Amino acid sequence: MLKIAVFGFYRPDHVHTAADDYDLPVSTRRFMRTVWEMEPPATRIGAPETSGFVKLTGLTTQPVYVQALSDRLAPGAGLCNCSGYVAIIDAVKILAPKTIQNTLRRLYELHPEAYLIVAAGRQNEPDALSSDEIREVLGLSSALPIYPYVPTEPKTVHRLIRRLVRYIDNPVRYPPPIFAGDAPPVRLPSPTVPVEKPAAEPADRPVPRFHGLDHVTITVSDLERALDFYQGLLGFRVLGHLDFPNDERGFTLTHLDTGRGVLELFSFTQAETEPPGWKGDDRQVGLRHFALRVTGLDAIADQLAGAGVPFTVGPVNSTGSARIAFFTDPDGTLIELIEGELGFSRR
Repeated sequence: MLKIAVFGFYRPDHVHTAADDYDLPVSTRRFMRTVWEMEPPATRIGAPETSGFVKLTGLTTQPVYVQALSDRLAPGAGLCNCSGYVAIIDAVKILAPKTIQNTLRRLYELHPEAYLIVAAGRQNEPDALSSDEIREVLGLSSALPIYPYVPTEPKTVHRLIRRLVRYIDNPVRYPPPIFAGDAPPVRLPSPTVPVEKPAAEPADRPVPRFHGLDHVTITVSDLERALDFYQGLLGFRVLGHLDFPNDERGFTLTHLDTGRGVLELFSFTQAETEPPGWKGDDRQVGLRHFALRVTGLDAIADQLAGAGVPFTVGPVNSTGSARIAFFTDPDGTLIELIEGELGFSRR
């Protein structure tokens, strides 16, 4: 799976206004609409205006997820931890250059191995800055790719996305530095892990004990839709699938790595799933929710909300230094975000 984040700088002082993006000469929304149209109609998911991300299946052997960031989230683009980024600017007039520089500097510090392409909007107009002039104004490296983006010409978006995918899908390519004077990132060889001889088995059998939580399991009504959410939007890595060919229900187990444990999805292709049983009453017995520990909770919550994910509780302070939020997956399963540490009472 490849992930690309798209964000833009084309408003005065980079302040979000109520103006419709389509009234602007350059916009992230227009760009994402063109990306969405790159996917064949039969396999399109949602719409960029409502879902906030686009899934492309024909560019490489693995899915490519392209997600748009709202204007106020653009300065935190580096928190997305993507393999590629597209920064849209208005080549006729570069607004808030310091904001652009700070954002790109933060992105480079967080992910020096991520690829960045600058999409120069309206570069076909007579008064537009050339690529070299844009590099001079922003202090960018001469090796950083800058491509024209013309909202009325879809081919400019197609070329940009395809080239970025070709860059990030090739393990031998090295991304150029973002700023002039910076050295390209150095990829260190993986350290050699010495092979340890297996320890001799003890004479006595080990003492039985619990080691900790192994995984959390939920049943989903549509596996592809669930993977678009958990893998595409939340970024969990699929560990594998386990099929049961003799099960008449078409039963499949799918495991995803959440970073701190495993999420197991139950899915069925030949049987209807039961409606979700979760109720908004914590007295109901059974699984209530599962929690994901994060850094930058508010930015992540804004990003999910911008992608149309419904929240039951917005970001709030909890006990101790903890900050939490609750949202639901496409089937209504409740998920918590938590940052900081809870304050426990002794009794």
